[in-house]
Amino acid sequence: MDEAMRIRIVQTATDLFHKKGYRSMTLSELSAQLGMSKKTLYVYFSGKEQIAAAVLENTMAAISARIEESMRQAGDPLHLLRDTLYGVKQELVKLNPLFLEDIQKYIPELWERIEAFRAGQLTFIEKLLVQAQQAGLIRNVDPRVAAVLMSEIVQTFLRPDFASKHGFTTIDVAETLLVMFTEGLRIHNDH
Repeated sequence: MDEAMRIRIVQTATDLFHKKGYRSMTLSELSAQLGMSKKTLYVYFSGKEQIAAAVLENTMAAISARIEESMRQAGDPLHLLRDTLYGVKQELVKLNPLFLEDIQKYIPELWERIEAFRAGQLTFIEKLLVQAQQAGLIRNVDPRVAAVLMSEIVQTFLRPDFASKHGFTTIDVAETLLVMFTEGLRIHNDH
């Protein structure tokens, strides 16, 4: 199989999913956009669900790369945490909230992979919180508990249905959570 063609299919699908969401995008549209038959699409992917999984895998790989890069850096752990989470946000912006909402509703097993991926980021968060505590930058809290709370908060409130239900963008919710979390932990020496 031609890997370059597979990559082209996933990139084009990413664009269409971003414009239309998962449910509204059709394989006919995708094949037309690519200038190929649907039959050729099926050579590379078993269907739309597998293409959506490949799109999400690319996003998760990009997020993992950002986190690995951050773990190699030195500096203020809270700044590293904030900068990394902003980088993660930049990757998530590439996905239409409608796409994620469709995945959540119509492909629950794929949504579970996203949730498991999020949960897997606990080690990174905990490590930075331990460093921040050792540097005297954050309050005396259990870093593991704080990391788990942050992960659970993210899993609850960064769900696309939560944001749309309350009339917010997922990005607005993410930025507010990030400020509340990092600034809530920070020790302020104002006196």
